[in-house]
Amino acid sequence: MSTRNTTSYREKGRAVFLAAIMVISVVAMSAAFAGAATATDDDLDSGSTYWQGQELHLNLTGADDPDNEYQVRSYDSSDDDVGGLQDEFSTDEDDNYTYETDGLDAGDYVVTNAGDNSVVEFDNGVVHDPDANASDAYFEITTQDLDVEFDDDEVNDGDSSTTDLDIDSNRGSYSVIVGADGDLDDEELFNIFVNNDSVGSDTLDDIDNADHADDLYDEIRDESVSNASTINDDHEPTDSGYEHYGFGAFNASLYDDSEDDYEELIVLSDISDREEEVNFQDIDADEYDFDFEIVDTTAEDSATINVVEEDVDGSFDQSVYTQTAGDVVEFTVELEDTDEAWIQIGDEDAGFVDIVHVEDDDDNDEATFQVNTRTLGTNTSDIDRVYHSEDDEIQSEFFEDDTGAVFWDEEVDNYDGPGDIDEYADYLEELDLINDADDHHTESGEDYQLTRPLQATDYDVAANGNAHFIVDDDGESELDDELDLATLDLTTPGVDSISTWVAPGDDADEDDELDEVLDIVTERTDVAEEDRLVIKAEATGLYGAMVDHDDNDWDALDDGFQASTLDELTNNDGEGINFEVEADDATGNQDATQLDLDGADDEDIFILADQDAGEFVVIVDTSSSDAFDSSIEDGMDFTAELEYETDSDDRYEFADLQEPFDGGANGDAAYPYFNADSTQSVSTEFTIVEPEATFENLDEDDNVQLETSDEFEVTGETNIAPGSDASVRITNAGDTPSFLHTLDDTEIDSDGSFATEAVDLSDRDEGDEGEVDFRVGGSTVDDVDALFVDELETDDEPEETDDTEEETDDTEEETDDSDDEPVETDDSDDEPVETDDSDDEPVDSDDSVPGFGVAVALVALLAAAMLALRRQH
Repeated sequence: MSTRNTTSYREKGRAVFLAAIMVISVVAMSAAFAGAATATDDDLDSGSTYWQGQELHLNLTGADDPDNEYQVRSYDSSDDDVGGLQDEFSTDEDDNYTYETDGLDAGDYVVTNAGDNSVVEFDNGVVHDPDANASDAYFEITTQDLDVEFDDDEVNDGDSSTTDLDIDSNRGSYSVIVGADGDLDDEELFNIFVNNDSVGSDTLDDIDNADHADDLYDEIRDESVSNASTINDDHEPTDSGYEHYGFGAFNASLYDDSEDDYEELIVLSDISDREEEVNFQDIDADEYDFDFEIVDTTAEDSATINVVEEDVDGSFDQSVYTQTAGDVVEFTVELEDTDEAWIQIGDEDAGFVDIVHVEDDDDNDEATFQVNTRTLGTNTSDIDRVYHSEDDEIQSEFFEDDTGAVFWDEEVDNYDGPGDIDEYADYLEELDLINDADDHHTESGEDYQLTRPLQATDYDVAANGNAHFIVDDDGESELDDELDLATLDLTTPGVDSISTWVAPGDDADEDDELDEVLDIVTERTDVAEEDRLVIKAEATGLYGAMVDHDDNDWDALDDGFQASTLDELTNNDGEGINFEVEADDATGNQDATQLDLDGADDEDIFILADQDAGEFVVIVDTSSSDAFDSSIEDGMDFTAELEYETDSDDRYEFADLQEPFDGGANGDAAYPYFNADSTQSVSTEFTIVEPEATFENLDEDDNVQLETSDEFEVTGETNIAPGSDASVRITNAGDTPSFLHTLDDTEIDSDGSFATEAVDLSDRDEGDEGEVDFRVGGSTVDDVDALFVDELETDDEPEETDDTEEETDDTEEETDDSDDEPVETDDSDDEPVETDDSDDEPVDSDDSVPGFGVAVALVALLAAAMLALRRQH
């Protein structure tokens, strides 16, 4: 709050009124008392509370001071003590006095007779008791607080011209004089505080010729207009009996033109605390200091705001928005010096146009909205099936919303008037997008822009700084204030691949982010019961349809889709999208077991999608009896298939009324974005298997050998999904087994091998018996007997035998090669006697053949004999 040395608005007003009262008293003295009473804010009444600065009327007839002199003294109610002198005054010859309380601090006071200090008690401004007890006669003065603040330091003089003004006081109701040091006249001040949003239509209708809040000022100043009045300095209607003198959310009033400074001030009449919108549209750019003064007290405050010139600008956050036809695309337009823009999607060359109005509703200087390209341009009455914004506002001409768009032929003639092209449908007709505006988008009409959903091609997306759209002399669309131009590049959708993966057992919807799921899956075609089956499909061009079918609407793109969404889409006969997961167990009278997309809850089957990456996953809890329409068994083979089906002869077309999903190829399935006879399909197979685990280091009796060392790891293989909550438990054998160790940190690798953390078994003895359990999620998958050993068995002997066999095999291979030699060579081989004779010569085994010399020689002799025998045959 502030204090000024210059003459205040309230002082100027009071001076004018008191001067008028003096003139009246000279002309008609009989009216002096009534005039004096009227000039004050209240009559003094003992026991009452008044605000510092109020003017109080007193009539002291009956107080009987010979000099008509009185005093105002402080009073301490706690001690019933009349204190020091605060002020002195003398009444007029009629014993009247107007006492101004602005010199008193907050506290309790009494009026006393200056001659004998007797305390005077008042009742409604007149003496009730000239010699009263102070406790009955005192009155209270309290200080009114006033705090005024604009929400924004800066606004512009155009579309971003509004801000909130917060007025707060400790008083219940009060009137406030408002000025801006003469920098704004009363009309500008009035229009800042009064606008169409704050003036009811009933009020405007009740005032002659006032169709808009901007008309109010002139109507109020026009004395011939009934029901609209200025106010006088008493803050009462100048024209008594007129109903309307305070307008808008702040109850703004105009001073009568007979009052001083009426051209620089307005009054917010009899208001309470409030925070409402003020509007600086069309106010000159400058910094303005607003002064707010309570009419009848000393409370005052000031607030400053800077008005800058409007420089509307805007741009898209991308120059090209690339998305697959049939999916959802998101646009963001960044705004400067405005909170709104009009955006035209498409043009006459693309064969489609809609105009949307977007407004920044969260004050972040941008507007973001999504468009479902599958439903855009179709005959639906629900805008939420086509457009969506999480934080901002969006309206569409296609849906006959009040976007404010105005249409012109060749040029804008009047920015404040209606266009010379009546409405959106006429605009389309002028662009040759439809034949007859009267038949467009009507229940019985058949004149639509599209034959089938918006196809893969480029579409202009243009942002307009105002609401005016023009058809030029070439019949092409033009924006009056184009801010930016972007391209929507819709690409051709397709089906690329499908594969199966596994994830640790849990509810299907346990993970609600696709990235989280892809981080824990392992690609496999064998899926252990109790694990989660994850079917991953790489495909585009179906996410817009899924959004439209899902109960969660647009949120499903981020939060996940219900299984029934895919079921409904598959069962739409005309759409041509088929997804099926079916077993090969069909018999003559029994259907094959299928994934139950229709009947499953989210915890049984759940779908997550990433349309930007062009993929979705169907997550199945294989432990749920509701995931499949029949029970599943070990070894059951399934095929998962995704297909975009087309008709062999015809393309997709909308049915007569162009409802979003009412169409096909003459009643047959036909994917909307493919030509005839161009079906795409992918499939994969997988098998449901029983959970299993096997241990390594088995002895000949299939006991697991546990080495009595201080760091031993139990290892093996399992078909359970990697990442599962696996553990290995080691127990003693016997009638009363006891736990030795539970190894919770058991990791399953992607190849199915597992290993526990190292465990200390050095306290066990060779030959002790036990049991080893492999557990997942607290349940045993497999258990085997165990035997504690000092050292694991190693089978070295078989390895040497294997080497020998390999050498023998090599020898035989060489022998086989010699069979291919000519006959002459075979004849020379018929001389075995010489070879045998040479072998019969004495040999010094110790000197000439160390190590295994004898064994090697015997093997050589045996080989030669066998060769000779073979050749003889």
